[in-house]
Amino acid sequence: MEHAVIERFKALDAAFVMRAGRGERMTARFAALAALNAPLGVESLIERTFETRDSLNRALGNWRAPSKAMRLVFAAALVSAERTTEHFLEARRALRDRRAERGSRSLTHGGACAALALVASGGYPHQADQFYDILDAIAAPWWRREPSREEIVAAALAAMGEMPDEAFDRLERARQTLRDAHIPGSAIEGAAYEIAFLEPSSGDMAAAWTSLNLAVRGRSELKSGIGKTGLAILAAHGHGQETADALVRSFEAVRAIKPSLTGQMAAKIAMRLTQAQLGASAPMGAASDLAAILAAQMAAAAAVTAATTAAVAATS
Repeated sequence: MEHAVIERFKALDAAFVMRAGRGERMTARFAALAALNAPLGVESLIERTFETRDSLNRALGNWRAPSKAMRLVFAAALVSAERTTEHFLEARRALRDRRAERGSRSLTHGGACAALALVASGGYPHQADQFYDILDAIAAPWWRREPSREEIVAAALAAMGEMPDEAFDRLERARQTLRDAHIPGSAIEGAAYEIAFLEPSSGDMAAAWTSLNLAVRGRSELKSGIGKTGLAILAAHGHGQETADALVRSFEAVRAIKPSLTGQMAAKIAMRLTQAQLGASAPMGAASDLAAILAAQMAAAAAVTAATTAAVAATS
């Protein structure tokens, strides 16, 4: 018998894919993931999510962030957090206005992911200053900065009411725990932003890291799909073999769903389903994962276009 989390995801996935257009199937899958913990039945959830997506489309038009490809996932995250389109729009306006007044750095995705993280975590527009204070406090040097991750964690911590020094200390403790667990250096910065809320044990993390690496051995799509950072994030939950079994079980279940997903997308969803089976709720995870996938696709398309243009120029 499948785990209840996987059964819930499959039911949501089937409903979202059936309702979405052919070009929205990938987005629909991530919307199902974002809505996994929504306190609603499937039919009510689907209706409210598409209503929220439509209201986002009316408010944002064709070009304002988030992109149309992201809006269904944003809508699902808002419904799951029991927040509205207006909550999101007010938060985004507040972040934009305070950025201009403070002269703060530009936000990725036009501040859309930060605004979603703020309201989905229970925050409000008046916490915009606190968000920027935290962002300034936790900002990494430019050569190892991950702007989107910083903004999402800053928004979530602002919603929790943390002070900048508390946020900085929380991230430093997460980095040190990762080092103490002997997690590879390349994964530490990215993982620290997600595990900062967990206060994990380095010993439990080290044991889970070993179990997870054994579990993905020979499963190249799963291993490359979530990478060392994803394995480190899961290892922070501890429960070694239980976590490893949940990851493999989730990946096999997602890969069996039709129409099938690419290995990378299936791996990303499997990682979030594993967290859900361990009792961790991360509605922002689906939005940030999809944003990263779309950015990578755009970068790959741009590289192909540039290479084609260069080849044409060389032969003309």
